[in-house]
Amino acid sequence: MPDHFRHSPDRDWQHRASCRGTDTNLFFSPDGERGHDRARRERAATQICQDCPVLAQCRAHALTATEAYGIWGGMSENERTRHTRRTRVPARHRDATHAPAPHHHRSPCSCT
Repeated sequence: MPDHFRHSPDRDWQHRASCRGTDTNLFFSPDGERGHDRARRERAATQICQDCPVLAQCRAHALTATEAYGIWGGMSENERTRHTRRTRVPARHRDATHAPAPHHHRSPCSCT
């Protein structure tokens, strides 16, 4: 782990993680791993995450930092990608919610 991570106060949660001291190979896929082997490894990793006291911080970090690899916060790479796609606000919806309301030059009541 690089020095700047070790002393960063916003990463103190990592010292309390259930995975601390665990072989990182359990959380990161080796080249070419697929199918049942990958599923088995990911299940074992997420099992450790299940009761982790810092699960929420780990997951938030992974989603915010867009961690591309590994199990973080009990989520696999694919689960994080799906979560991000599901929760991302489409640009046209985001633009519509921030667009100023149209100005009408007529009175809202047609009887005047």
